[in-house]
Amino acid sequence: MSAALLLLLWAALVTTALPRLLAGARWTHRTPVLAVAAWHALGVSATLALALAVRQLADPSPHHHAGLLHLCGLAVPAESAARAAAGLATAVAAVPAALFGAAVRRAALARRRHREVLDLAGHHGVLPGAVVLDHAVPTVYCLPGLRRRVVVSRGALDALSPGQLAAALAHEDGHLRGRHHLAACAADTLRRCFAPLPLGRLAGPEVRALLEMAADDRALRSHPVTALAGAMAVVAAGPAPDSALAAGHHATARIRRLAAAGPRPPRTARLLGGGAAAALTALPFLLACLPHLA
Repeated sequence: MSAALLLLLWAALVTTALPRLLAGARWTHRTPVLAVAAWHALGVSATLALALAVRQLADPSPHHHAGLLHLCGLAVPAESAARAAAGLATAVAAVPAALFGAAVRRAALARRRHREVLDLAGHHGVLPGAVVLDHAVPTVYCLPGLRRRVVVSRGALDALSPGQLAAALAHEDGHLRGRHHLAACAADTLRRCFAPLPLGRLAGPEVRALLEMAADDRALRSHPVTALAGAMAVVAAGPAPDSALAAGHHATARIRRLAAAGPRPPRTARLLGGGAAAALTALPFLLACLPHLA
């Protein structure tokens, strides 16, 4: 079987069957950070598989003289045909990179516009480390980035107990410390690249929910489950801009998760899971080399 066919079969698997399996897996809610890494690994693996398949289709010769790196498309080819093939592969791989950069920039511009409104309409100093908005609906959210903001509405101040408010703020701090906005932009890139396929349809909502769960886990390090779940229930319907990360997003699934929370998988299992995610990204190179090494 040719390397190009192997790579195309793997790309089909990683964009159709594996996303469905990952979306239905029960372990993802127990280790949301690892699950987010797995979603991104699927996207990287699919992109590399397609890029290397294009290279093999454009220049299928084995290039034995150049060694293993050339077979995998990593060495700089001397022949004009091989150079053109490498250029096509680079162009394929550059599309998601460009879309990710555009998503980051688009989100940053939206946050800047909203931050300018907050600086004019919000109240500073009422709640340390946060901007308070005169809004009756309870909402708590953050604007990540270099000039980050945590936003709390008057409705949230009135409705939340001190413990619930502290848990909600810790949740937002988890978003900021984890730089979850970048992971969200990467998921948006997968949606744009693979929109007709399960990988594109599932990655966005799944990653968004997992990021909220990861921020919950951060908040639970210093706050009780009851305070965090209570805060979620209060701010679940609160509005927030698309570029923000809000304490009330996916509240139903998160409260259900907290109610059924079990022990985290052991460290060894988490390390093995991280290794498996890394292996997903490396497998296309092995598939590109395999037929030539047989």
